[in-house]
Order: sequence, then structure tokens, then C-alpha cells
Amino acid sequence: MKNIVLISFIVLLVSCSNKKSIDNDCEYLKSLLPEASINFSEAVDDDLDIDDFINTIKKTYKYHARHIHKNAALNDKGINTDAFADAIAWSMKKNLRRKDSHISVSNENIGFKPFLPIRGYLSDVLFTKKGEDYYVLENYTDSINIGMKYTGDLKNIVTEFLDGEIIYRYVVFSDIPISDSDINLEGKSVKVNLKKDKLDSLKGNDIWYEKNENVLKIYIKTFHPHFENNIEEYEKVTYEICQNINDCSSVVFDFRDNSGGEMNRFIPILATMIFGKINLNEDERIKLLKDYIDEGEKSLVTETVQNRQVLEGVKKTSFYHENKSKKYFIHKGPEKKLDFLNKAFNGNIYVVMNSYTGSAAEYAIASLKEFFGKSVITIGTKSAGMVDFGGAFLYVLPDSKVKLNLCFSDFTSTKLLSKENDWHGDTEGFYPDYWIFSEKEIEKFINN
Repeated sequence: MKNIVLISFIVLLVSCSNKKSIDNDCEYLKSLLPEASINFSEAVDDDLDIDDFINTIKKTYKYHARHIHKNAALNDKGINTDAFADAIAWSMKKNLRRKDSHISVSNENIGFKPFLPIRGYLSDVLFTKKGEDYYVLENYTDSINIGMKYTGDLKNIVTEFLDGEIIYRYVVFSDIPISDSDINLEGKSVKVNLKKDKLDSLKGNDIWYEKNENVLKIYIKTFHPHFENNIEEYEKVTYEICQNINDCSSVVFDFRDNSGGEMNRFIPILATMIFGKINLNEDERIKLLKDYIDEGEKSLVTETVQNRQVLEGVKKTSFYHENKSKKYFIHKGPEKKLDFLNKAFNGNIYVVMNSYTGSAAEYAIASLKEFFGKSVITIGTKSAGMVDFGGAFLYVLPDSKVKLNLCFSDFTSTKLLSKENDWHGDTEGFYPDYWIFSEKEIEKFINN
């Protein structure tokens, strides 16, 4: 009997400790989110009840700890961190009206993303186009015949380059893996098998290039080199690219698997293509170009964000000093006018991307589209969709040690993220002008 009482007492102590630790982390979350995440800050401005949000996390945690993650280990504070991280991510998905693909919630073992990127899932049903209608050209399903007319939603028909020809393919878009779907032909539904859009990247350094006659191929795997020697090499290669790029009739930017980093890494190349050869360290036009690109960006200027920037070694810029009493700062355009009409580069621009091209890499695509318009042709598969928000920092909850990746900037009002530039929004990203799924077909397309 004494043992039963002792065990019950220990269970009660652990339960009380667990509750206290969860309450501590939730109180920290309550103060952190509106001050560190612009998505949350704007949502609170739009009447999101932060107390209701915190209560949702607590209720969801109890359920997840008892059911979904019941076998997960507890930390030294008695918290089921798998269940807690999942509960936070689930509550974000339920309460935030605007998707932010940068948000992630993780512990040492597992990570959760409230907003998953949309992927393309491909069928084997190919079409030819006659007028405004699509007719089956090729398929591997017994119930589908050549020549059948497509009568479904046109958003599922994509333009593909295959074997030197332009054809059309039935694609289904989803944020969760799917293996089959219905296609509407002749007014009837037919089941078809699907596979994930897959375009692998080439192996190589953070950045490199190849010049073949008048074609310059630039491979950029990241806009965030991780080590000092990588940064030095990165800047050296960037300088070499700037010396050669305007002498070519075509340039290919390969951004496959480039998950982003700092847009500043791309601006020297962009500035050279617009203005011609410039002094990359001193030319005022680089700063003015950045001001133009940032125009309309909305950033938190809270003490939380400022302190985190100092911690990360980022110097406080003038707008923080000038806007201490404000919660937000809207970035202004350049002080001087720039000439964007007479560009130094007048050739063809091809951009290769895949479903892992995200964040700053997508912003680089948006900038190319903004300044070079119809000269830019995107090929490959759709991008990840991660540019509506940016300026991400990682925060750690005190008792659970759960990590949150949160953004303090909102890019949706900038000139670059417009429908004219074919941006579809977070999780959606850019859709290529021509879907291509193999290296051989990419080479063939560019050569053609």
C-alpha cells in the first residue's frame, strides 16, 4: 500500500512539474511571438487572440502527449517535447491566416512545419493542344484512349519540353504526398497514377560557372556560404562572373536545391547585368538598387528583433535608430532615380529551378523577372514558395528547449512579388514556363 501511495505521489510531482514547465514556455511564447514574428504580430493586429492561441497549444499538447506522441521520451522537465513542438506547429496552422513557409518548430529529434510547400505530382497522361483544347497524345492507362478531350481544370495542365517538342502534361498539386488522382476526360473521371516531380541538382561548390562559346552557365547552390574560406572563394567567383556575364549572348542561372540565404550575394551580379561593369565595393548604384528591391518591405523593429540582430553580429541600421518608438518599419525606395531602361545585358536569361529552390533564390528569380521581363525563361519544376516572409532567426523555449524559426520581415508589398512576375505566394512559389525533368532535356532546351 505504501508503494502505491509513493508511486502516486511521484506521478503527481512529475505532472505538476510538467504543467509548470509547459506554463513557463507558453508564457514566453505569448510574449515572444508578436515581438519576433511579423506574421504573428500582424495577425494580433488583425484580432488574433493570443490567449486563445496559447490555450489551444496547451489543449493540443495534452492530446498529442496521450495519443499521437505517447511513446516519445520526456525531457528533464517532464515535457514530451515531440508532442509540444507538434502542438505549437498545429496551432499555428489552425490560427495563422497567412502562410509562412519559413516557420518551423523542432526539438533535437524531429521538426514540424505548419505550412508545407506545394509539390507537383505528375501523371503519364500527355496532351497536344488544338486551339484552346487539349487532347490525349500519350498515356499508359488502359481506360484512357488517344484523342480523348480533356474536360478538367486547366490549372492542372502544364507546358513541358520533351524530346525537343512542346507538349502538355496532367499534374496535380498537393502539400502532402499523393500517389493517384482522378482526371476528367470527355466529362468522365478516370483514375491515374502519380509520381513526385523530381529534378536533381548537380554536385559542386557553393558557386561555380562554365563558359561555352557565348553561353555562361552559373551554378549557385546557396546564398549563404557557411565558412570563412567559402565566403572568400564565393566572392572571388562572383567577381569573375561579373567580369564575364555581359559578354555572353545567353546566361543560365541554375538555382536547383538553393534554399536561399542573403539576397545581397546576388545583387552584385544583378547590378552588373543592369549597369555594366562596376566597382562592387564602392559603386553607389549597388546600394540604390538594394533600396529599390527592398522598397515596400515591412519589418519589425521591436527590442526582441534588435537584440537578436546584435547577438547575431548584425549592426543596427539607421532605420532602427530613427524608429525606436515604432513597431514596424516600411522600407523606402532609393533616394536617387536609377536608369533601368538601358541595360548592359541584352541576351537570353534561363533560370533552372526545382522544388527545393526557395527563399532568397526565389527572390533572385523575382528580381530577374522585374528587370529583364520576357527575356527570362524559367525551366525545371516549381519552386518551394518561401519569399512572402524573410529575415529568419531561431529562438529556443527555456524549459522544453523547443526551437522556433521565425521571420521578422514581410515582403508581400514589395515590387518584386507581384502577379506580373508570376509569384503565386508562400508554399506555391514560381511555376516554370517549361517543365523539364532531366539534365539531358535541359541541355537540349538551352541549345535549341
